[in-house]
Amino acid sequence: MESQQTPEILDYRNENGHGWSFYKHDGILRAVLTNPEDDKEMIRKVQKLELRDDDVMIAAYPKCGTHWLWEIVNMIRAGNSEYNKKAKGFAMLELPKSERADKLPSPRVLNSHLYFRHLPEEMAEKRIKTIFIMRNPKDVSVSLYNHVKGSKKFTTFDRTYSEFLDLFLEGKVPGGGYVDYLKDWQQVKQDNPDLPFLTLFYENLKEDPVKNIKAVADFIGQSVTDELCQEIAEACSFKKMKVADAEVKEDYAERSETWKEGHTGMFRKGEVGDWKNWITVAQNERFDDVIDRTFKATGIAFTYE
Repeated sequence: MESQQTPEILDYRNENGHGWSFYKHDGILRAVLTNPEDDKEMIRKVQKLELRDDDVMIAAYPKCGTHWLWEIVNMIRAGNSEYNKKAKGFAMLELPKSERADKLPSPRVLNSHLYFRHLPEEMAEKRIKTIFIMRNPKDVSVSLYNHVKGSKKFTTFDRTYSEFLDLFLEGKVPGGGYVDYLKDWQQVKQDNPDLPFLTLFYENLKEDPVKNIKAVADFIGQSVTDELCQEIAEACSFKKMKVADAEVKEDYAERSETWKEGHTGMFRKGEVGDWKNWITVAQNERFDDVIDRTFKATGIAFTYE
């Protein structure tokens, strides 16, 4: 039985006072963005969420293409290239009021950045089809930096990318360590061989969207034409999704409450290799060293440009 004691708060802010504090829950570092007890209650609610047999779950570390893939899967299921009127936040399990997902009509496309053991307990029992998408860690670090710097939610960091990179490489950012997240999901696949599981790479989806959209459709058992796949690929291009996000979507929260003034919101560039505009030669050497020592153990080969 889990201890009811107040969790120990681990202060991992840097020497300049920027960064986050964390607490440990089920062996996972969770950034203290709210009261830890409220955070644990959110996880308990997610774990008890009742799943439906035709649910699809999209799982990813932050800034790896969750939003993009969520739009694609919704379009495949709808059989057209029209945007879902609701923002993906309505179907994101860990956001406040996660019970919103319970009110969504079937078939649902759920999404989450949570570890598997914090997702609904029925995932394995109901053999929920799960799509896992990854992105190269260098672009993830840049995208996550811009996200946290522009969000009103992450109030304890407003510094340079260089400072953020130090924290990212140590796994001391919201979302925790990227390599830890990947290793945990790899273990999930090994431990749950009956769980229907599709792995995608952000970079492959960018390079050949039609091929990857077909793969997703096959995985979820949906018949699609080449023409529909092309239409979905075009509708889910970065520029068009950015416009749709601003003009079409019913959001789960007021944008002015979510983003700082002047910030572009959820969409910034969506490019492969943008890290080259941010990471210095010395930082890249350090990054490569971390990748060699940690990510190589996963056996995952990333594409960086």
